[in-house]
Amino acid sequence: MKNNIFIKLLGLAFTALLLVFVGCNKDDLVKLDAEMATWKNDGITSTSVELGGIVVAEGDGISEYGVVWGTTENPTTADSKKVADNVEKAVYWVTIDGLEHLSTYHYRAYAITDGGTTLYGKDDVFTTLAHKPTIIISNEATDITDITANIAANVPYDGKALVTAKGICWSTEENPTVENTFTDEGEGMGEFTSALTNLKAKTVYYARAYATNSIGTVYSTQITFTTLVGIATVETGTASAKATTAQVTGNVIYNGGLPISERGICYGKTENPTIADGKVTNTGDEGEFTVDLTGLETSTTYHARAYAINSEGVAYGAEVLFSTFPTTMYINGSFVPGWTWTNDAVLEMIPVHSNPHLFWKIAWFDSGAELKFNSVRDWNGTEFGKTGGTADANGVWNKGGDNIPVEAAGYKMVVVNLLANTIQVTDPVIYAQGSAFGNWNGGEFLFTPDVADAKILVSPAAVADDNARMYVTATTLTNTDSDPVDWWQAEFSVLAGKIEYRGTGNDLAGAPITTGQKVKLNFSTESGIFE
Repeated sequence: MKNNIFIKLLGLAFTALLLVFVGCNKDDLVKLDAEMATWKNDGITSTSVELGGIVVAEGDGISEYGVVWGTTENPTTADSKKVADNVEKAVYWVTIDGLEHLSTYHYRAYAITDGGTTLYGKDDVFTTLAHKPTIIISNEATDITDITANIAANVPYDGKALVTAKGICWSTEENPTVENTFTDEGEGMGEFTSALTNLKAKTVYYARAYATNSIGTVYSTQITFTTLVGIATVETGTASAKATTAQVTGNVIYNGGLPISERGICYGKTENPTIADGKVTNTGDEGEFTVDLTGLETSTTYHARAYAINSEGVAYGAEVLFSTFPTTMYINGSFVPGWTWTNDAVLEMIPVHSNPHLFWKIAWFDSGAELKFNSVRDWNGTEFGKTGGTADANGVWNKGGDNIPVEAAGYKMVVVNLLANTIQVTDPVIYAQGSAFGNWNGGEFLFTPDVADAKILVSPAAVADDNARMYVTATTLTNTDSDPVDWWQAEFSVLAGKIEYRGTGNDLAGAPITTGQKVKLNFSTESGIFE
């Protein structure tokens, strides 16, 4: 770039000289007076710049040439100056250092002739850039504990650009940066003290102060400190419950620099339980662990925390909440006069064998009915409905506080899944099962509505004299592995003209059916017949 511009100027000067020579005889040639031109600036930084000049004509000779600069117009050699070492093709450059950040300077090319005359080019200006800020860190950390420390620092100079962030960064590796853990103490210059938290006990840390402006981020020198021996660092994981049992996970992230003598899960019905409440221990030092809690009350909310003990004391993780599954579930709704829980119209749901998170019920609902659920017959704040405006394609709602609508009149299969926190309202799917109907494959002998009475559901005809077996299915009748429950876990039968449910009980008594008979069910009256 410099050479291209120079070539253009040199061409103009050469043309002018050529015209002079063409118009004159040899004896008429006259030397041009010495003349200078200010060239340009380049390579500006926060403290330096390159400045140039042009020797337009040397006259009788030049003894010194260079550049002068200052903070006012038309600086002279009485101000600051820099002598050039050499002229290359009439152009010279000098490098100026030690300038003030973000400051405007005037400069001119100059030359001193052999006769002692000082010539100057035209005045021009340049502005230096801002600079990185200055950051100083204290010599040592203070108020050191097993998990905290304080470090003071100062930003005495902002580089003439706003400091947008400052603080302390630290790591267990040397020369930490803001890519590691750091504090943010806001904008501007000045002193500050950062509180370092969540440290590990008995650990060597490296720390540096940092400050950032528009030019970049600068770091202080590095200091080191060692945290004290302390209690362990513990984390509580997840909790999953059943009716009277639960599993809770924990993790001893760091033993505090001392061996762990005991670790486990403590739990209770109030916030932040301690080892003075219920606890279950687990052997080991650092690392993840799982404990099984037994003998819990059904339909109860518990608080649980992981804990670990070393010679410095007891450390606790944050608490988690879990609720054991209830043994009963009821349906209230607009079909119940006054929505009164004590009314006989309230429906009791059927528990699913070996799956305490599941309840189901088949009932007839009118169009526009609305439903609510609770594990007790009471408006005690634990009642629930749905959330969201639309169920999915299988009629599944997420658990929430709103009433669940029933759009079309008819029998509905209602499933509450407390593990998935869903309520499903869908058409019932009922199958007959067993040798009486042809095989034990399942999913073949579907009940269908009677053509004369929609409240009667009818099975295929029996093909052999045996016991009738029946069960329900739905997409949300799933076990803890999200697989469909076994058919017998949602089984029911007809005994002495009444629909009887297995629920959590033992195998139902035999229900003899003869060849050619069909099972006819009426869930509105909870009755059934074989004919």
